[in-house]
Amino acid sequence: MTVKEFFKGKAFKCIAALLCVLLISGIFLTIMNSLLAVTDQERFDRAIKKIYGKAVKTEAVAVADYNSNATIEEAYKIKDDGNYLVKATGKGGFDNGTVTCWIVVKVNKGAVGGIEKVVIDSNSGQSYISYINDKFMAGFYGEYTAGQYFNPNEGFIKTGATRSATAICNAVNAALDYVNALFGNVTVDIYENCSYIENIDTRNTSHEATEEQVTFSIKTKSFKRAGEFSINVTVDKNGVITAYAITTDGSTAGYGKNIHPAIKDGTLFVGKNLAGIEAILDDGIVYPGDNAGTEISTGASQSNFLCLSAAAFAAANYEQFLTVEETPDDNEEGGNENE
Repeated sequence: MTVKEFFKGKAFKCIAALLCVLLISGIFLTIMNSLLAVTDQERFDRAIKKIYGKAVKTEAVAVADYNSNATIEEAYKIKDDGNYLVKATGKGGFDNGTVTCWIVVKVNKGAVGGIEKVVIDSNSGQSYISYINDKFMAGFYGEYTAGQYFNPNEGFIKTGATRSATAICNAVNAALDYVNALFGNVTVDIYENCSYIENIDTRNTSHEATEEQVTFSIKTKSFKRAGEFSINVTVDKNGVITAYAITTDGSTAGYGKNIHPAIKDGTLFVGKNLAGIEAILDDGIVYPGDNAGTEISTGASQSNFLCLSAAAFAAANYEQFLTVEETPDDNEEGGNENE
């Protein structure tokens, strides 16, 4: 076939027709993309309208994180009412996913006065997010106590999406921390410089101490598909765990039945110090995976790992919280008889 015959043939006509279609389609898509493209300002305006039902005047505020359970993405002072609008991404969702929310933090007389509104913006990997409804969100809008932290297990209706609810609460708590910090009310995390805090919710952990022992009431973070655990651990002055009790089982989907029995009743940890706990896993407190064949590979390895992390946290940090007996100063008593 000659070149002339090719250009006159059906094959060339088909190719030419396809090229024309592609060209026209490309031009059309380019035009439509430019017409339908949503700018950041338009997205923001839509969020404002969804929250307030109208346009409001805003002033952008510099962001900073005061809570490791969430990230502050954007923040604005609402000039109309003096409240703050904060966009925060809460961690701790299902399978380590996140939920991003717009949160209106009320301000009364120069101090945080509670939550006005919470609107979900987006999520990562939260397949049950649709279970979060207005009845759940209403748990944020009641009477607020200064320093309050929201917990999906307290004061909220059950939704069947506990992990997503946790991420939402983490976003709201971070927004509260952020606005409190704007007014100089920074909550000091006494555990932030401790060891083995990666899986510990330090803001919801506390302790009681004497000269002889420290008892920690530990709240863990979620880990992969395991939810938060609440665990009480007592460590004596020599660094040995003398008591260990799970008060809230955070395992999900029935995996609680697979928790190592000696972890469930605490006997795996009682009598051990930090070195003994670290020895349970070859590399210290590092998650080995589901099928590593370690002592925690019982079918609930993620839950077992959180329990192990709580024990390590307590055994590693007890010493700095022991109550130190004060030695009386001889000069404070009696005084000088010659005065």
